[in-house]
Amino acid sequence: MRVELAVVGAGPAGIAAALTATAAGVEAILLDSQPRPGGQYFRTAPPGVAENVRSDDFSRPMRDRATEVATTNRPLLRQLTASTVQVMTDVLVWGAFPADDGQGWKLALHGPHAPARLTARALILATGAYDRPIPFPGWTLPGVMTAGGAQAFIKGQRRVPGRRFLLSGAGPLQIAVAAGLVQAGAEVVALLEASRPGLRDLCHAPALWGQWGRLAEAVGYARTLLAARAPFRLGWAVTEARGNEQVEEAVICRLDRDGRSITRRTETLAVDTIIIGYGLIPSTALSRQLGCAHEYRPDRGGYVPRRDAELRTSLRGVFAVGDGAGIGGAELAQIEGRIAGLAAARDLGRLSDGAAQAALRREQPDLARQRRFAAMLGALFTPLPGLYALADDATIICRCEEITLGDIRRAVAEGATDANEVKGLTRAGMGNCQGRVCGELVSRIIAAEAGRAGEAVAIAAAGCFTARPPIHPLPLAALAQADGL
Repeated sequence: MRVELAVVGAGPAGIAAALTATAAGVEAILLDSQPRPGGQYFRTAPPGVAENVRSDDFSRPMRDRATEVATTNRPLLRQLTASTVQVMTDVLVWGAFPADDGQGWKLALHGPHAPARLTARALILATGAYDRPIPFPGWTLPGVMTAGGAQAFIKGQRRVPGRRFLLSGAGPLQIAVAAGLVQAGAEVVALLEASRPGLRDLCHAPALWGQWGRLAEAVGYARTLLAARAPFRLGWAVTEARGNEQVEEAVICRLDRDGRSITRRTETLAVDTIIIGYGLIPSTALSRQLGCAHEYRPDRGGYVPRRDAELRTSLRGVFAVGDGAGIGGAELAQIEGRIAGLAAARDLGRLSDGAAQAALRREQPDLARQRRFAAMLGALFTPLPGLYALADDATIICRCEEITLGDIRRAVAEGATDANEVKGLTRAGMGNCQGRVCGELVSRIIAAEAGRAGEAVAIAAAGCFTARPPIHPLPLAALAQADGL
């Protein structure tokens, strides 16, 4: 199968990119691993999900208000439905390679209705992001989940995955999740914010100008939490989860300015669910596997592809947009998608240079405003370095292979100096998630063992795991059919 443009990821960035390119006359296909387009931001419950049936003792049906929020119509999705964009869902893009004729790129696909391969003259990567893990003793107990996992229950299953909730993390997503839980009838025992914005951070206030929708949304969340009398604590975090076969209680602790626990200020709370939300990490496996140049930017979530003003990566014909190229939120993602769609249409000869430049200029004011807001969030809520010191030697870092902090420290003591050497000595990163959970953690541990914990330069020097195809687990039969890629 051959197309002019393939867009990988059907979230806000990918949909905007595909719509913009198609409107300019480009033959575009939009690929996504989920059953329906929308990504995490527009996630809704699939048809037929029963709202009044318990799935287990810790899952209760949601109230009508949360259901209404989850199923609200989105204009972008309506535009996609009305467009001529080819949409292919339930398909994994597990590898990308130069096309055989050197004119574009070849994608390896797996899905019930997908061809084994697809060739495109240009690619727009809108691969999104995933939850940032920060390990602590007990974090692998059932009942500990990420903010994204909780949202998947609320939006995708219309269920509450517990009874008594503790939320701990950094950034506004925590407030949104807590409000969603309260609206669904859950009890929020406490909401802990690790960061402590102060007077010195008022310099970021101008970034709020023009963000009226976001501010109104935040006020609505705050009202919901105040009405529920959900406690909110600045400068606190969960430091340990306890229980036999399920979370039964959480130890919380006051933090210092670096995020290290002040052990004399601890409390123990009876909870059955702990939600951890320390922001997001860009999903860069595909751009790294392609060989795009990357840089380590903690304020943008971690490793991100280098891009020019029109969001081209270092590889000709490959663009990267949205949270997969640096955390910025849905509004920024849509703007970046439109910019990449315009640039790709011009590069493919479907849009004149003059028309493209005029359209790109119109995007610049909104682009600058949303980037200022993203920079503010990065400055205020990037996890403090001391939080990564919560784990002890017995704490599992690589959940797939059950590799502990002590195992990784021993590998470094034996001479491992980068992430791939640790991987070779310990098997960290060789499991099903292929290092998405433990990848940056391993780099941080290497930096810490070198005495430079939390320094971006040292973390970047430790590198990241090499991304190799398949970047997602596949059946052996699918790999057998991939012969010749």
